[in-house]
Amino acid sequence: LFRSPSLKYAVIGGLGLSFFVFMVLSLAVTHEFKDLKDSFLKSYYKTYPVNATWIGVHEYDGSLTDYSRKALDSRASYLKNISEQIESLDFSRLNQNDHIDYEILLDAIRSEQFELLELKEATWNPLVYMGELGFAFESLIGFEFASASERANTFLSRLNETPNFLFQAEALLDSCPQIHLNTAIRQCDGVMQMLDSGIDLFLEDIESDLAVKIKSASKIALASLTQFKAFLENKLKEPHKDFRLGSDLYEHKLSHILRENLSAKTVLEKAEEFLKITQDDMADLAFPLYTEWFGEEPKIDSHGDKQKMVRRVLDRISEDHVGREEVMEDALGTISELTQFIQDKNLLTLDPNKPLEVRPMPEFQRGVSVANLQAPGPLESNLQTYYNVSPVPEDWDNERVESFLREYNHISVTILSIHEALPGHYVQLYYANRHPSLIRAVFSSGVMIECWAHYTEAMMIEEGLGGGDPRYDLVQKKWRLRGIANAIIDQKIHAGNMTREEAMNLMVAETFQEEAEASAKWVRAQLTSAQLSTYFVGSMLIEELRKDYQQKHGDDFSLKTFHETLLSQGSIPVRYLRQILLD
Repeated sequence: LFRSPSLKYAVIGGLGLSFFVFMVLSLAVTHEFKDLKDSFLKSYYKTYPVNATWIGVHEYDGSLTDYSRKALDSRASYLKNISEQIESLDFSRLNQNDHIDYEILLDAIRSEQFELLELKEATWNPLVYMGELGFAFESLIGFEFASASERANTFLSRLNETPNFLFQAEALLDSCPQIHLNTAIRQCDGVMQMLDSGIDLFLEDIESDLAVKIKSASKIALASLTQFKAFLENKLKEPHKDFRLGSDLYEHKLSHILRENLSAKTVLEKAEEFLKITQDDMADLAFPLYTEWFGEEPKIDSHGDKQKMVRRVLDRISEDHVGREEVMEDALGTISELTQFIQDKNLLTLDPNKPLEVRPMPEFQRGVSVANLQAPGPLESNLQTYYNVSPVPEDWDNERVESFLREYNHISVTILSIHEALPGHYVQLYYANRHPSLIRAVFSSGVMIECWAHYTEAMMIEEGLGGGDPRYDLVQKKWRLRGIANAIIDQKIHAGNMTREEAMNLMVAETFQEEAEASAKWVRAQLTSAQLSTYFVGSMLIEELRKDYQQKHGDDFSLKTFHETLLSQGSIPVRYLRQILLD
């Protein structure tokens, strides 16, 4: 090929020099990106100190978010500057992991810009402040990441900042939706109860002088909360903002929440398609159960006939539920059963060093969902993880209580525990926290988090949980319908004009939810937007990913390997998981 040795060596030398230059430039871009990442994270922790506490960065544990207009304007200016610097990088020189982090970081910046400049939730949603304040206190009292004395000092500092924090909230809040005001007032009561009597046990381990200062500061904070509650109550008398976002704002928010390059139109079309498919699957499962239990073949000539058949079968299953005071115990009892099943089936490796505690949901978190997982942040090690279960409210009458207990019958509680705990959120989050990328940990994908939890519900039944009892499969598909309905009502409420009656009909008549559950979901759908779509979108995407992964590996497919490879990437959008697992 080379007639002259000198030409040969010149070409080889040129290639070597080109490679050297490429490596130098790539390393330079990598280092520059690392510096920008570190700079942004430090700024983020300082701006959002309560988030930083959860993450495990404790430099700002004594602070609350500064909601002054000056601070918000300064943050918006900073985001513009940092995004321009990041976008100027030659990202093609980054390796795959850094390239994914690059895109996640830019998405996070753009989402924060959307929040500050377009959505402006801090100007109309009082739950922003109650949620932050409640967790600001609870994170210091309830998580033993430092000595009681250290946490008490930062707790005191946050108490002292509370009056100004609430003053800033009052200055920012304009017209608010009525449902947000009512819920914030109840959550305000929960925060006040925490400060009034919920800190006594914590103060027992604190030196007396510091405890006296905390009690004194608590009284001042309580007075500020009382004033803020009155402020919210007065706002109930004013004209209210519509809780609906509107189609444009909803479309923008959905794109930031999903981060999967899916339009609202596509999500709705897919949800309505999967609704019909799942209803038909449930009818097929219910038919033999109906015949066995009721001694006759059901009428199935129309869609309505099939729905009535499925409803009657589900009603029979719902009779197997616990009493009003036993919801917590029922959830607790599922944990050991699920742990053993996962180990017996070798579905993935569990970490025995990650503690999980089932407890009543804290008062300040109630009113949005029946259960959640409250896990320590990515930089914490061996702190308690809480599986929060909301007790049946004391002011509910017997009819509403019975409806709630039927919805959360024994099989449903098992599936709830799969979703929230094992092998759902609880397992996914401690796997994710092992990944070295802080960008992935801090700016996690809600779709990935919910898709895994939703996926595990069906996967556990498919692998034999319930011993092949078709009731488990039927109830799980009812939960699948719930996720589908979430996406439909989320969009039709906030980007359309779906009424309560229409939403309740979809949830009760079409997806078999009990009145109490559907009523609570109607409230949640008004209070939140876009997040309810993550369940369906995530489950759809992960099912497609597993199918493609299984097809790629053929006879060598291992379910455990698929699970652990997927979970080990951190909580990243599914579109990146497809790149990693399939390329």
